[in-house]
Amino acid sequence: MSLVAKKRTLAEINSKIQKGSAKIYTVQELIDKIADGEKIQFEDVDVVTTATKALMSGIAGLFSFRLSPPKTVRKFTEVSLNGIAAFPGPCPNEFLGIVDIILYGTAHSKTKENYSGGILFRDLVEGKTINVSGKSEEGDLIEKEMTLDDMQFARMMGTRQAIKNYFAMINPSTESVNTIFSVLPLEGNCNHATFSGCGAMNPFQNDPNADVFGVGTKILVNGTIGYIFGPGTRNDRLKPNMQTIADFKGMKPEYMGAFRTSYGLENICSIAAPIPILNENVWNNIIKSDHQVPLVILNVVGRNKLAEGTYQDVWDNNFLITFDPKKCIDCDDCPVDAMCPTNAFNLKTGIDRTRCFNCGSCVVVCPKNAFKGDLKTIRYDDKNIPVVLRQSDRFGAINLATQLKHMILDGEFIIKEPTDKLEFYPQVF
Repeated sequence: MSLVAKKRTLAEINSKIQKGSAKIYTVQELIDKIADGEKIQFEDVDVVTTATKALMSGIAGLFSFRLSPPKTVRKFTEVSLNGIAAFPGPCPNEFLGIVDIILYGTAHSKTKENYSGGILFRDLVEGKTINVSGKSEEGDLIEKEMTLDDMQFARMMGTRQAIKNYFAMINPSTESVNTIFSVLPLEGNCNHATFSGCGAMNPFQNDPNADVFGVGTKILVNGTIGYIFGPGTRNDRLKPNMQTIADFKGMKPEYMGAFRTSYGLENICSIAAPIPILNENVWNNIIKSDHQVPLVILNVVGRNKLAEGTYQDVWDNNFLITFDPKKCIDCDDCPVDAMCPTNAFNLKTGIDRTRCFNCGSCVVVCPKNAFKGDLKTIRYDDKNIPVVLRQSDRFGAINLATQLKHMILDGEFIIKEPTDKLEFYPQVF
């Protein structure tokens, strides 16, 4: 006698949500319940919310706004926002005075030090005024002060996001290396390690074959509703990822910005995605904990694989970094104040939680242990290598997954079927 596979439809799940009887959990809540010995089964869960908050290079801003009155210039050939060069077009908007532009999150300003597109995007979301400069085909230079509310169109596009976790990095060479994978130069002789990835919280870790995610799937991007509009630029089965689109208006600044590394500024972006538990196959992909999620250890120079651990090695309810002002000796030249990669610490006000990435750099450099956080170690070649940097914010990801959970329960976020499957590309690197 064959067993009938368990399944439910999205319509049935949405009906339970409307009636207030749906059982919705974040991945972290499920992990904690399982760790406490609870037996969680398919019947006990209708929707699971996943999330990641991490460094994501592949984002850009798409903007359209008026820079001059109609009939003033034919078109603008050069445009910059706070000194960051944008790409005008593709529509020339002849004689309209309106510009359509694309601006990369990784682009740097020529007029503001340590300022990138990622910082600009957060400044706009925070309501700050920016300087817009445009040069016309005729050679006229027009400058204008502007806020996000002055723009008729402002959206963030992600080309490669929510990659199914990432790697740990160590440096086996004898020389320190400046790299996007460290805040301080990464010491040689395997003395220090860094890692990226939110482990079991990651969206694709819970839907690795894109059984649920697809073209048109509704998600949260930096706290506001957005959509998956296709597979990411490197969407292979080993590292699935997504392209996304969302309006800047409505985003929350604490989920975005920039992160200063020893090799320059990188973008911060956050993605949350719901997974309706439609069948047992979907459920079986979700009930994995961090010890079942591989963490590959790479040589930071060359990216060749050296070893493999699990995300349990680095994540174990150690998500939040805390500060004890009683231990702070008020250094004349505070190393944390100067080094914090998100400018989240100030001697007078302490940690700015809207900017803190919980990366742990402060724990490493503070001379009096005023900052507390268990950064763990990574095992390689019979050596426990201390982690000195976390480039994913598990605490922030949990908060975003929790936000999504409550939005679904409150009817602010309706789960809908995707319009098409996500295509996986052949793996070429």
